[in-house]
Amino acid sequence: MPVKYLSYIKITLKNNITIHYDIASELKVKKQEAIARFLKQTLEANYRKIKDVDMKFNIPALKKDMQSKTSLIMSKTFKK
Repeated sequence: MPVKYLSYIKITLKNNITIHYDIASELKVKKQEAIARFLKQTLEANYRKIKDVDMKFNIPALKKDMQSKTSLIMSKTFKK
């Protein structure tokens, strides 16, 4: 799933340190690929230390994109 649908990610480590990464604000400055690469590196580096991962998704944007893509495919499929 593309990073643009995430609002934030909160990683709680076993020593109760929380890493909060606000993706919505970072998308204004960085590209999706750079953010995804950073998240992957962070999760892989701290894999054994992670207790909990909380992700907040932008559901309205996801729903809007899914509906538009579905209607586009349906219109191409059932052309008259």
